[in-house]
Amino acid sequence: MRFFSTMVASVLGSLIAIGLIIFICALIATAFIASSFSTVQAPVASESVLTLRLSGPIEEYGISDPTYELFDLPQPTSLAQISGALEKAATDDRIKAVWLKPQGVIAGWPTLAEIRQSLLEFRESGKPVIASTSGDMAMRESDYFLATAADSVYAAPGAFFEFNGLSLSVLFYKGLLEKLNIEPTVLRVGTFKGAVEPYTREDLSRENREQLVAILENWSQLLTSTTAEARSMSKEHVNNLIQAGTILTTEDALEADLLDGLLSEENVRTRLKKWVEIDGSLQTTSLSTYSSSSSSGSSSHSDAIGVMIASGTIMSGNSSGRNGLLGATTFERSMRSFRENDDVKAVVLRIDSPGGSATASEAMWQAVKETSTEKPVVVSMGDMAASGGYWLATAGDTILASPHTLTGSIGVFGMHLSLGRMMETKLGITYDHVSTSDFADMFSGMRPLRDAERALFERSLGQIYTKFLERVAESRDMTVDAVDAIGQGRIWTGEAALNEGLVDQLGDLDDAIEIAAEMAGLEKDEYRIRRLPRPRTYL
Repeated sequence: MRFFSTMVASVLGSLIAIGLIIFICALIATAFIASSFSTVQAPVASESVLTLRLSGPIEEYGISDPTYELFDLPQPTSLAQISGALEKAATDDRIKAVWLKPQGVIAGWPTLAEIRQSLLEFRESGKPVIASTSGDMAMRESDYFLATAADSVYAAPGAFFEFNGLSLSVLFYKGLLEKLNIEPTVLRVGTFKGAVEPYTREDLSRENREQLVAILENWSQLLTSTTAEARSMSKEHVNNLIQAGTILTTEDALEADLLDGLLSEENVRTRLKKWVEIDGSLQTTSLSTYSSSSSSGSSSHSDAIGVMIASGTIMSGNSSGRNGLLGATTFERSMRSFRENDDVKAVVLRIDSPGGSATASEAMWQAVKETSTEKPVVVSMGDMAASGGYWLATAGDTILASPHTLTGSIGVFGMHLSLGRMMETKLGITYDHVSTSDFADMFSGMRPLRDAERALFERSLGQIYTKFLERVAESRDMTVDAVDAIGQGRIWTGEAALNEGLVDQLGDLDDAIEIAAEMAGLEKDEYRIRRLPRPRTYL
C-alpha cells in the first residue's frame, strides 16, 4: 500500500513540476514573440491621438518589455521616452492631439517639471492636449501638476481629488531597536546629515526639520505658481485652496475651477474626437507603440553627444537597475566607452542618485575626471544628486541643476549594529571568540564598539569628509572652510545650491546637451545622441 501511495505522490509531483515548466516556458515564449513583433515598426494610423498613460514610477531610463502591452498593463516609462515622443509628435502629421492620463505618477518634481515642459512645447505646434483621469482616485498633486499643461482637464464624477498640500514623513526605529536589544553605534560628520536620525532619535532634529521645510517650500511654490498660471488665478488664491483642505472630490475641484468638467473616459473620447475633427472612430496610439514606430533609426551624423545615465544608489561592482543600484564597475566601463569613442565629442553626465559608497563614488569621480581631460563633460542633475551623487558631479566641467533638484548633502556617516545582546536575550544564542588582537572582532556585530574602536571609526569618517571637502573646493574654486560652512550634510534645492555656488546654472537635460555641443564646437542638429546604459529588457 505504501508503495502505491509513494508512486502516486511521485507521479503527481512530476506532473506538477512539468506543468510549472510548461507554464514558465509559455510565458517566455509569449514575451519573445511579443518582442519580435515589437521590433517591427507598428503602423500609426493617420489622424491618431497619442495617449500618455502615466502611472507608477517614471525613471531616467525604463524597462523595455512588450508583454506589458499584451496584458494591458501600464508600461514602465522613462523621461527620455516621454520627451522624445512628444518632440516627434509635434511635427508628425499623423498625430492630431495628445491625451494625457496621469494617475498615480511616482516621480520627483524635477522629472515632473521636465515632462510638463515637454507637453507645453508640444502645444506650441498648435495641436491640443487633453488631460483626464478615471477611477475612484482621480488625481493627486503630482498628477494634477502634469495635467495643468493641458488645454482642458477632466476627471470622473464622484472620484477623490487630492489638493491639500505636500508632506514629507520619516519613520524612526530607536524604540524598536531598544525593544529588540539591538545596540547601534551611529556616527556622522555633518549636523544636517539626517539619514542616521531614524536610528538615534524619535523625532526630527532642528537641523533636519529646517532643511526638509525648505525643500517642501520649494516644491509647494512650484505647484502653487504653476496652478495659478494655468488656471488664471492668483498664487494667494491657490494657496488658500490648499490651506483650506476642503478639496477632496472631483466635484470640489470643479467648483474651485481646477477642472473643466466631470466626464467619463468614454465622454472624454467623444469630446476629443470632435475637438480634432475626426470623422471616423478615434484612433489612439500608446506611448510605447509610438516610440517604437517613430524611431528614426541610425542618424546620418557621425558626431555624437554621449549621455551617461547615473541613476541609483552608488555601490561597488555592477549596476542593477531593477534594484536601484548604480555600480562603479559598470559606470567606469560605460565612461571609458565614451572616452575612447572618437565620434563622441562631449559627454553629458545625468545624475539621479542619493549617494552611497564613498569608495565607489571616488572611483566613478576618477573615471569622469579622466574623461574630462579629453573631451567636455557637462553634469545634469535630475531629481537628486546628493552626497556621493554630488561628489560625482564635482568631476564635471559644468554643473546644471533643476531649481527643484535635491543636491549637496556634503557629509558622511557610518553605522555599526551590535546584535549580541538581542541574540542572547531573545533567542538564547551566546557568543565567544579567540583572536590575535583586541580589534579583530571589531565588526563582528556581536558586541558594541569600545571607545578606542569608536575613535578609529570616527577618524576614518573624518578622512572621508576631508576628501569630500577637497573635491568640492577644487571643483567650485572655494576654500575647504567655505565648503565646510555650507556642507555639514545639508541638502539644498537646486535653486539654493546655485546661490551657494554649488552649481553653475539652472537647466534641464536638454540645456546640458546644448551646452555640451557648444563646448565641443558642434552646430545644432549636426550631431546625434548616444545614451548609456541602454534601456533594460526582461528578455
